[in-house]
Amino acid sequence: MKPIAFPATVLALPLAACMAAVPPGESGPLPASPGAPAAQGDVGAEVLRLVNADRGRHGCPALQWDAAAAGAAQAHSDDMARRNYFSHTSPEGRTAVDRLHAQGANFRALAENIAMGQPTPAEAVRSWLGSAGHRENIENCVYTRSGVGYRDGRWTQVFYTPL
Repeated sequence: MKPIAFPATVLALPLAACMAAVPPGESGPLPASPGAPAAQGDVGAEVLRLVNADRGRHGCPALQWDAAAAGAAQAHSDDMARRNYFSHTSPEGRTAVDRLHAQGANFRALAENIAMGQPTPAEAVRSWLGSAGHRENIENCVYTRSGVGYRDGRWTQVFYTPL
């Protein structure tokens, strides 16, 4: 996917969306402690583990769990579920840039993957890896931090590199 041009604080924002015909699934908070790595067995931790395994096979370092990215991702999944939409852009026009800035993070590179309907972390990651744009975000070694949000079948993963 081609990067979208944003103000100087953002070098690239490749956004990719994955539609699924599966109805929304269960919801659940994550992570239990937003400032710390997600607990073992937590859906966010599992997504990050699977994504990092793929990144390792492609020579990229593991992404670090990041509270700001997790907050932005969870807020977006919550909003999409609560208001029943599926898009990188909220009905008011808020984007991943706005969501990550709202969490207090400044960055030089940012990407967001979303998915809907996959019932497990493995299926969400498998779906993203089956899509060129999503795979590009996952396997882009420029990103160093990540966070995951999940609510009612709506997955969000934010990738970024701090300034």
